[in-house]
Amino acid sequence: MTSARPASAGFVCLVLFFSFAILAGALPGVDRIDAARTQDPGTRKVSGAISHYLMGAIYDNYGRSEDAAAEYEKALSYEDEVAEIYVKLAADQLLLGRLDQAARTLNSAVPLDPENTKSYLLLAVIHTARGEFRQAQRQYEEALKHDPDNLKVLTFLSDLFVIQQKLDKAAEVYEKILRIRKDDAFIYFNLGIIYSKLNLLDKAEENLEKAIEVDEDYLEAQMVLGFIYEIEGRYAEAIEQYKRVTSIDSLNTEAYVRLGQLYYRLGDTEAAIGENRVLMRLDVNSPEPYLRNFSIYVSGKEYDKAEQVLREALRNGISGPVIYASLGYLAGLQKDHRKAVEYYEVAAEKSTDDDSYVFYLAAALQRAGRTREAVDKLEGLVSEGTDLPEAYNFLGYIYVEENKDLDRAIELIEKALELDPDNGAYMDSLGWAFYKKGMLDRAEREITRALEYLPDDPVIRDHLGDVYYKKGDLEKAADEWRRSLGSDPDNREVKKKLERARGKLRRRR
Repeated sequence: MTSARPASAGFVCLVLFFSFAILAGALPGVDRIDAARTQDPGTRKVSGAISHYLMGAIYDNYGRSEDAAAEYEKALSYEDEVAEIYVKLAADQLLLGRLDQAARTLNSAVPLDPENTKSYLLLAVIHTARGEFRQAQRQYEEALKHDPDNLKVLTFLSDLFVIQQKLDKAAEVYEKILRIRKDDAFIYFNLGIIYSKLNLLDKAEENLEKAIEVDEDYLEAQMVLGFIYEIEGRYAEAIEQYKRVTSIDSLNTEAYVRLGQLYYRLGDTEAAIGENRVLMRLDVNSPEPYLRNFSIYVSGKEYDKAEQVLREALRNGISGPVIYASLGYLAGLQKDHRKAVEYYEVAAEKSTDDDSYVFYLAAALQRAGRTREAVDKLEGLVSEGTDLPEAYNFLGYIYVEENKDLDRAIELIEKALELDPDNGAYMDSLGWAFYKKGMLDRAEREITRALEYLPDDPVIRDHLGDVYYKKGDLEKAADEWRRSLGSDPDNREVKKKLERARGKLRRRR
């Protein structure tokens, strides 16, 4: 780097001289130099600047940015035409969060040494911190005019594009970096990530493979390459990839998780269970592998084995609310609602900061025929301002089914929709409340809207059939009940409704 003014070059030479002398442990001709320092104004000026500059560098080395900045300011009071002092000062001001001061300092440095890329780099960092991305990009581009292959500037520029989600531009910069440094596994990895986000999976795979070629133990690249194979449906290759990860790092829990999920997807439940058992040994305090095996057994309706897994978790000291809630869920599947309530009560007691368990308990109470207790639990949640939309909907729906306090029911269900506006089930609840109030047009509108989200839901079809029947449109009612039976063919009540509508239609003809 060349300085725009002769004083800068002289200053750099003197800094180097003093630095080497200090490292050597002595200065040749100390008396003569000391006399020159005190008697010659020019030497005295440079000497003062050097001493404060070096002291600033020492403070920087110890992370004392406040003291370092003070020393650089003193150095500038002796010599104010050296760009490097301004850059050092600005760097410390930046570390201290003084962005405006740092920007002013750097703007003083640039005219003194227009080729100093550090000035542009720091200015770009300041603009980025302010969210001024265009100005930051201009500073990086200015730096690259003077030093086109500056890797630090190129890396910062690519990061700037990533922040703005301009991934195609970030990829271009990374490609340029790779033309300069062809053996950088980290750059290949980053480029692979960017191409994966751009859905250019072939290029992503190519760069991840190069990253691994440069560094065969690069676990992140190995893992992401496995994800790419999964996305492409190349499950066997993904499995082999994750196995490579575990051969390098036998404690890599994420690789075992992915292996278990892949085996399950491929129908190899025994292998999936085996991977989860490895995770039980690796992370002895985590309920997750037990819950995954629980889900596998439940999906296969092997309820005894599902319960055994949860009991094993309890024996191993994993007794959090999720284990008891899972036992409650399992009891509910087997229609043992009394036992389900007991398990959910334990889960709710163990969790004081998660309303979900109280909601599950209320649902279990309602299924057990203890509706008043369920209502009390839900009213408690609502009065505390829970953010669970299902609590508002469930309480409102109970009131609708009881044909009781329908205005409050509508208010509760509307609150549920406020929290979860795209929930078709809640729209159906609201429509059903309007139906019970005799507001048939509003009911039709809400239930029809619900079907846009849940077109195959038999309950919603049944409700819409009831609305049409009450409005006297027997053909539409019959059509909705027929569709409801298409999804739930064993529903006797809907069958009776359909037969009644068809009988009336035949008599009309």
